[in-house]
Amino acid sequence: MSHDDHNHGHGAPSDKPRDSGHGGHGDDARLHAAPNPPPAGAQDSPHRAVPQPTPTHGRDPLRGGDGILRPIQESEYFASTPEAEAIVSSHIDEYFNQPLDIFPFWESDGKPDRFHVLFSRQIEERFPVDTDIRSRIHGYGRRVFRALIVHVSIKRLSQAGALAVFAALAILGPGLFTGWTGSAPMGLGLAAAAMFAAFGIYWVLQAVLFIQYRFQLENDSYELSREIVQRTRELQNLFTSARAIADQAETLFQQDGKGWGLRAQYLTRLTMWLGARMEYLEKHVQMELWRVRRERYWMRWAQRIMTPLVLILGLGVLALEPVPASGEAGFRGLQGLALVLGLLVSWLSYYRWRTPVAAIQDKLGVEGWVRYASLDVDNAVSDQVRRDKERLVEYRALTRGGR
Repeated sequence: MSHDDHNHGHGAPSDKPRDSGHGGHGDDARLHAAPNPPPAGAQDSPHRAVPQPTPTHGRDPLRGGDGILRPIQESEYFASTPEAEAIVSSHIDEYFNQPLDIFPFWESDGKPDRFHVLFSRQIEERFPVDTDIRSRIHGYGRRVFRALIVHVSIKRLSQAGALAVFAALAILGPGLFTGWTGSAPMGLGLAAAAMFAAFGIYWVLQAVLFIQYRFQLENDSYELSREIVQRTRELQNLFTSARAIADQAETLFQQDGKGWGLRAQYLTRLTMWLGARMEYLEKHVQMELWRVRRERYWMRWAQRIMTPLVLILGLGVLALEPVPASGEAGFRGLQGLALVLGLLVSWLSYYRWRTPVAAIQDKLGVEGWVRYASLDVDNAVSDQVRRDKERLVEYRALTRGGR
């Protein structure tokens, strides 16, 4: 399902009556509105069967005219007003009351879309409140991929440039340097020395470019890690506060058992939803880094093809050059030197200055994040129920004893 599948009839007027007892999936006419289009490659089919609606206890998500959920203000998470609870609850309903499309794309003989498109789409629908941090994570993955493309492209261009310089020095160098020095042996020696100098320049340039590439990768990783640490700590603080307020609210509802029950119900749902936000944030990071790893894998295969191809073309130009009438031995010697240096440059361009396998893993600093597993959601909720049950028995015992 896409964002437009969850407009709930609020994004555009509909001629069909809505079922007030169902929020989020009760109006098929919502498929005609698309104020917030799905990711590329994940468009809806007009023949798609819409999942059955799930009850939301008569509460409709609060959306603007564009069909997008209203953002949550920090002060609204634990506010006691019905309006604030309704705003937060509308976001909670996006996760707990959304059935998954088992067949999200219309069946055909064509190739199914990549799974990351489907998975990203489901996360976007379930947790619109975290769109900002997910966009940064996605942007990080795309920057890593673009930097990789630039890096390998420069390596191939540098390889081709070095081979062209070697060929030019082997073909034109002896005549050029002989004209300067007036000695044929001296011209051959200077041509050979120029080849070694070109190789040294190639080495230095590649080393500097690789340092810059790795520095950019590390900076992007540090910046993303800082933002994720900040967001996960915010979620952890909200999670901890929700657990604590569930007990503290008892003093506010000493004579209103029903009110206390409704407040506890909301706080329990909030606690579970905050844990789900943390969980799916981790899943989104995992998905984006999975894409980066796959892209790096296919880029490595492309280099296995491009590196020898550039080498063959460069050496082919050198081999097809006719031997001059004079100085054949010197020309053959320069050809051999160009061949050796060309092979060395090609080997280095593939095996050296490669992106380290663990570059992102080492620099992203995952160990500093607040992880979903550390929230211990199941025990947090069950422990709250345990304390409530214990207090209930204690109150009953005190009541019987007072009689």
